[in-house]
Amino acid sequence: MINDKIKIMVSSTVYGSENDLDQIKYILEAFGYEVIMSKEGNIYVPMDDDPENACIKAVENCDLFFGVIFPRYGSGITHKEFLKAVELDKPRWFIAHRYIEYTRKLMEQFMYDKEKNRNGFDIQPTSVLDSVKVVDMYNDVRKKWVQPFFKTSEIQVFVETQFKDINRRKIELETRNNE
Repeated sequence: MINDKIKIMVSSTVYGSENDLDQIKYILEAFGYEVIMSKEGNIYVPMDDDPENACIKAVENCDLFFGVIFPRYGSGITHKEFLKAVELDKPRWFIAHRYIEYTRKLMEQFMYDKEKNRNGFDIQPTSVLDSVKVVDMYNDVRKKWVQPFFKTSEIQVFVETQFKDINRRKIELETRNNE
């Protein structure tokens, strides 16, 4: 592994976030990572399979997982990728648009009963938020640190801080895989 490229999967809804995702990809590639993301079309889909299963396979095959939560839920495949990364205990990092935490706090009174169990509350899609399921996605991963961001520059700082030292990440992966 030490001489191989580290495969990092960048998981996110795509539409409306293409520029941010391009920036993430360019930074990670410049550091020497092999970036896997559906936006780039570099997730292999077997002839007799569907894109959702292919995305889950990509999570299984990546070395690192980087989840980006924008205020759009999309089709739900991203949420399934996040859950798979958690289930497999992949080394993972998450960032979330500040609107998500704001929405989580605002909608909590409607989304949960008195025992804090999720009820069926949802909203009609709007141009600001297409589903409160994006809050569910956030809640499913926030047990581990989720870095907030508002501007692309904040995403860039986080990506550079976490992934610039690829040799350090390789050593961490070697150590983790040998335990």
